[in-house]
Amino acid sequence: MKVIKTLSLKSWPRATIAERLSKSYEERVHVTLHGEFDIGYLKELKSRLEPIIMDKYNTRLTYTSLFVKLISHVLNNHQVFNSIIDGDEVKVIEDINICVAVQSSKLGLVTPVIRNANLRKLGEIALQLNELVSRARDGKLSIKDLAEGTFTISNVGILGSVDAFTQIINPPQVAILGIGRIVDKPLVINNEIKVRPTCVFSLTFDHRVVDGYDGAEFLATLKVFLEKPESVIKDSEV
Repeated sequence: MKVIKTLSLKSWPRATIAERLSKSYEERVHVTLHGEFDIGYLKELKSRLEPIIMDKYNTRLTYTSLFVKLISHVLNNHQVFNSIIDGDEVKVIEDINICVAVQSSKLGLVTPVIRNANLRKLGEIALQLNELVSRARDGKLSIKDLAEGTFTISNVGILGSVDAFTQIINPPQVAILGIGRIVDKPLVINNEIKVRPTCVFSLTFDHRVVDGYDGAEFLATLKVFLEKPESVIKDSEV
């Protein structure tokens, strides 16, 4: 057996990632629920808002930015998911600070934070997220960029190769949402078969804090917002 390269789990940044994720997996009771939803309405909204965001903020509108905005409002309705574990206490946090997982060749896997995402305009989220992703890939994130997150999104769907996956909770949080690729599939709508863009959302949570029924309700609310994204994201408020 010929070894072409040797990597160390004790080298930075892999050591930090390995330690955090190992501790999370050992301490938390991970349960994952998967839901596949029609995102055609969100796709239409994205196409309509892209030129508005570019004109007003000079930045691209990505699906991840849209997911951050929608999920921040899901968390408004299911506050237990916006919690952290502090010793033997579970603390439900008022501020909705959403971490977005980013792979950086210089820093490894990092999760910069969009603070108060539910209070921000979509354009503000898009601008900040694009800036954070750029700094992450350049290895220029600050400690402040990574601090005080309350919930994490991991959108591996942008790679176009993963439908669904089970993720490890980002400590000290109690839940994380994985997002798969967008795939066109036949769906039955009003007794007619139509081809629609769909996406699998995988919600992993700590079963010590959250019951399966609560997880199902979280995904049900997300489904409602995906089918009526204008209820959260209005053209006049971007």
